[in-house]
Amino acid sequence: MKILKFSLALLLASTLLACGYTEGVRSSEQSSFVYFTGNAQGVSATVGGGEPFVVNKLGERNVYKVASGKQRVVVRKAGVIVVDRIVLLGDGQSKEFNISQ
Repeated sequence: MKILKFSLALLLASTLLACGYTEGVRSSEQSSFVYFTGNAQGVSATVGGGEPFVVNKLGERNVYKVASGKQRVVVRKAGVIVVDRIVLLGDGQSKEFNISQ
């Protein structure tokens, strides 16, 4: 009888403790980065049809956060399109755009 009570108590305790357990990996939103080099000061860039932004930081250490995946990158300088590319950006990946004009 003691063994039956102990077994039922152990079963009840393990069932109650296991109710709050969740399994899986949680990750933050997927994002990638773009950065600009060359003569890119003051250009307007649009990534993936989002809002255009003005590039005021250059180099690999000055990155702009964008969504991962297949993105169309359009860079305009003085109203003229100087870059119009479709790129595939992996999660956490950085991509350089060199503006030579």
